[in-house]
Amino acid sequence: MIITSVNHIHFQFPAHSKEAIRFFYATVLGAHELHSPETKQLLQFEMGEQRLCFTPETGATGRKPSQHVAFNVQGIGDLKQRLHAFDLAFIESHPDQPAQQIYIKDPAGNQLEFLEPAH
Repeated sequence: MIITSVNHIHFQFPAHSKEAIRFFYATVLGAHELHSPETKQLLQFEMGEQRLCFTPETGATGRKPSQHVAFNVQGIGDLKQRLHAFDLAFIESHPDQPAQQIYIKDPAGNQLEFLEPAH
């Protein structure tokens, strides 16, 4: 067996934040929302070759601060401008290094990392 790529990443979110999740991923990050049957209450987004899935959480989550998903990106400067335009705070790790990375939490508290390797 050879693992060739990630099929999807699945997160949970507080049920009351469904529209905030939708706005963050579709509008702020520009991800394409996929249609999901309403009966499943599932949100799905395509981000490049990756798919993110979200379901409402039914109880307390066991999320750890270090748990996150990391995306390789091109044009991290454009992403930083988008986040500033929406007045969203993020952490920039080693801004003086050739490889750049930023961290941000989505409305459900899931940590996202965006990296642009040095060329």
